[in-house]
Amino acid sequence: MIKLFRQENSAQANAIEAEFQDMLLGYDRVVIDENESRHIFGAETSLPVITNNEKIVSGEEIPAYIEELRTLMHDWQRFQGDSCYVDDKGENC
Repeated sequence: MIKLFRQENSAQANAIEAEFQDMLLGYDRVVIDENESRHIFGAETSLPVITNNEKIVSGEEIPAYIEELRTLMHDWQRFQGDSCYVDDKGENC
């Protein structure tokens, strides 16, 4: 499950949540302060932090990870319909 650890007042975290909502991505919002963040993630990791199971993303890694999630969600939505697809070999589902 994706979790967004953030401070209550954070423009960057607001932007991340807007991206998640635009993608229709399910996530948990966890509001913490810097002291709690240091205790959970260590002093070298700053808020906001995105976790997905064992994966932890923060800082400059966030835009690339959001793009990765956007691609995953696009593919998920594309292939989850009641449609049948023909692959490159001409075979269908």
